[in-house]
Amino acid sequence: MRAPSFIAALAFAALSLNAPKAVAAPQILAALPVSSGIEIACADGVCAAQLSTYCLQRERPAPSMGTAYVPASASHFTLVLQSDGGHDVHLPAGDHMRFVENRGFMAVAATLEHGRMIALGAKSAKLVVHENASLIPVAQPDDPNPLTEKEIAYVTDSLREHGKGYVDNRAEAASAQLLAQLNAALPEAGMMTNTTFEGTWHQAIGDEIPLPSGPALSRAEDAFNDCASRGKVQMNGGFKRCLEFHHDDFIRGLNIDYWENQPGS
Repeated sequence: MRAPSFIAALAFAALSLNAPKAVAAPQILAALPVSSGIEIACADGVCAAQLSTYCLQRERPAPSMGTAYVPASASHFTLVLQSDGGHDVHLPAGDHMRFVENRGFMAVAATLEHGRMIALGAKSAKLVVHENASLIPVAQPDDPNPLTEKEIAYVTDSLREHGKGYVDNRAEAASAQLLAQLNAALPEAGMMTNTTFEGTWHQAIGDEIPLPSGPALSRAEDAFNDCASRGKVQMNGGFKRCLEFHHDDFIRGLNIDYWENQPGS
């Protein structure tokens, strides 16, 4: 099975983590909650889930390619391991997974070595993102403007709570997550065989995650239809990139609204 592009890109990103750079710490990120969990897909020895994220600090630089992050709290992300016997084991995700910038401040890839997952006794896994989840960039020893404990506490507490109203609870955030869930379930190769959002959803995901009704679904369907209208025959790879564009557009718009309504702005 060919690795999804965002997983394959991590190989290059990992190399960049070892290159010392005298730059200021990038933005702390908020992760949109997913209480049902994000299915972790495995390919070529790497298992990964993609998180929808947004920037909590406009004044800090955006993360560069391959920027490594860690959970602000061990309770923010839970790795749920599923065994052959049907028993689930819940572990702090930060103890077993790496979190790496994937598309600016709008998406982060959470990865787990497939061998490690097997060693933990799991045949499959998912990642639960809890309410108020935040990610902090890994500190660098030569950082000219490092994050302070006071700054981290303020951002991950007060600003993260403020973000719930302007981002997390908005219909556009739910639309972005629907696109992300569908995108993650679609294979990288092959042709599109459905021309509707609902049909593609049920083919790729099934009934495990029911579709909501209302504005969130309507906006996601509009984005899907825009991607589907770009040609009568669609390759999954190009279609997935189009869904990513719309996902990021939703997040970007929400993030601007959040920045403009930040306390003290």
